[in-house]
Amino acid sequence: MPIVTIFTFDDIPSIQEVCKCLDGKKSKDVWITAKPSKYNKDEIFIQYYYYEDVEESIKRVFSDDDAYEIVSFLKENGKNRVLKRTYCFINTKTKTFEIYRGPDYKTEEITSLFEKLLKISFVPIKLNSDELQKIYSHHSVELKQVMFKNIEGLIYNILRGNCLENNGKFKEYLKKFPECLRVISFRPKIKFLNNYNKYQVTINGDKGTIRLSQGMFSWRPRFEIRQIVFIIAATIGLLAS
Repeated sequence: MPIVTIFTFDDIPSIQEVCKCLDGKKSKDVWITAKPSKYNKDEIFIQYYYYEDVEESIKRVFSDDDAYEIVSFLKENGKNRVLKRTYCFINTKTKTFEIYRGPDYKTEEITSLFEKLLKISFVPIKLNSDELQKIYSHHSVELKQVMFKNIEGLIYNILRGNCLENNGKFKEYLKKFPECLRVISFRPKIKFLNNYNKYQVTINGDKGTIRLSQGMFSWRPRFEIRQIVFIIAATIGLLAS
């Protein structure tokens, strides 16, 4: 499932200055493009290109046996590296920096480089239990799954079901462990590009990520993801005045 990792920042140069700082920057294995969004006046669309070892890239997709054959074939034909691309978005209204991948070493690499180029700090967002409850209460058609942390001797306790917001056990957990809700999965109450509204969004309050079930697209349209990020930003008080 696609994942977006979200950061915030205190202040940032203008959209024009950000694009000037990032667009066209190159090193041996990395280059960046940065342009004002055609669809949102507060947003910058960034593409981060980099090379990755072909074996490392293939093993993420295929089983060990299949990966071995594919890697061997590619290397025999002189293909030792593959070109990869990660999408990023900076929104000056919501004060968010989104990286379209999970929180891993490459995400840290991208964040560190952008901090150096822009001379600002990016901080992973955090959502507490109250903020997660506000999101599913006001912006959800249906709550499908929740995760509580550190209760009843378990590191994580997961509840699944239809309309969990009305589930007695879930309500009991919230009453007994009001600060322990850390992850929610729900059907979002947003506008959809294609009227397809049956996929789930998972928000991890500790990691600052949103995970999107694929539905009819391998990636959800930016139009939809932007609304989800806006909901999060509004809930935790990031919207610029």
